[in-house]
Amino acid sequence: MPLDIRKPTWLAELVDRELAEYDPVEAQLRIPPDLRDAGSPLEARARMLATRSTGRRRAPEDGALTPEEDFLERATVHVRLALDVSLLAGSPFEPSRRRAELAALLAALAGRVSEAAAADPGRPGGGAAPAVRRAFAAAAAAQRRVAWPPGDPRGGLPLSAGELALERWLLAALASGYQALGRLDEAEVRRRLAESGRDLALLVEALASRAAAAGKLDLHRRREALRQATRLPVAAGVKARLRQRVRLPRGAGELARAAPVPLRSFLLEQLLLADALDPPGAGPTGFSEAFAAESGIGGEQLAAMRAEAALRAAGQLWLERVLDGTPAGWLADGWGEATDQVAEKVAQVVTDNLEAIVTEVKQTGELGQLLAKAAAGKALSAEEKRRVREQLVDLARAVPALAIFAAPGGMLLLPILAKLLPFRLLPSAWERRRGAPPSEEPPAE
Repeated sequence: MPLDIRKPTWLAELVDRELAEYDPVEAQLRIPPDLRDAGSPLEARARMLATRSTGRRRAPEDGALTPEEDFLERATVHVRLALDVSLLAGSPFEPSRRRAELAALLAALAGRVSEAAAADPGRPGGGAAPAVRRAFAAAAAAQRRVAWPPGDPRGGLPLSAGELALERWLLAALASGYQALGRLDEAEVRRRLAESGRDLALLVEALASRAAAAGKLDLHRRREALRQATRLPVAAGVKARLRQRVRLPRGAGELARAAPVPLRSFLLEQLLLADALDPPGAGPTGFSEAFAAESGIGGEQLAAMRAEAALRAAGQLWLERVLDGTPAGWLADGWGEATDQVAEKVAQVVTDNLEAIVTEVKQTGELGQLLAKAAAGKALSAEEKRRVREQLVDLARAVPALAIFAAPGGMLLLPILAKLLPFRLLPSAWERRRGAPPSEEPPAE
């Protein structure tokens, strides 16, 4: 039965569902071996687990997520992350105790420290059923304030990906600290919340500064950015300073110097992601490059970060926005306004990078054969789709534009890619099916 996020009990119901379905043995096998190594610090392993969790999203081939499903998926992965951290710590899986721990952790994540402490089963007298209910209700209300509706507003800053990463890192730190101590440390929780709020404020300012450098922080976009800042889980004083920074953002160098050294790479990743999410034709502002230079990041490291940003961007706002609510069979059912946007962007990507794409496809014979099959209107099997996506992910590191096809939902775009490539790339059997002699190149369509 679907959860109703309007009910104050939706989070408690979600946790009950996840606890009923959680299999510690299966989860242990799912966690990568390098993170199961008990010789490494628990917090470092939990943070890595949190980083990997930000990429867990259902592909649009399985059906586009509704806003409610997107919101619930965010909360679901929060819960699974906390459960997996307890597993990494070697804590026995006791569902009733774990439920109270989750209530305490999720309330702490929401900044409701008093409710979290009362629900904590590791404290004397903590974990009583009424306190657990209050903690879940407080956490549920806070998550709705921060993450509903999901995503970024039209014209706002591309904030949601970075905000989610910081929230998951905070949860990983709280969960690992809890498992190490066996209870919540209120002073440590407040310190972590303050640190995360500072990092979140710097992220918003970095994105606002980038938009200002590109001349895109007009009155409308500044208002949207201020609206985004208003719902962030940061202290009132930080929020007031943040609003001032959005109105008068600092330059790239000053901002990089103000950011803690460990945070600079993360901020640069988010700036490069924003660059990759820009519409076609939007020229570089130089802001990301200036921030990278001030942070001491360049050369191959910067190039690798750009490629990774292109891969992530392909799976984020563009496919989410363009394919949202569109049936999986849209290629066969006709083209509407949204699919015209898809075709236009794909055509531009292929045209702008045709020489590089041709070179790469020629070197991978199987990819050309599978593209030909897709262009012929034949469905690829699950195994064929997996092989195509693996090859496209590899190719995207050399040709970042190919990240569009490697992203979740990219399989829907393969027929377009195949039809835009020169026919000489396709197998002779495909050419014969088109009715042309093997020795001749079919005429352009």
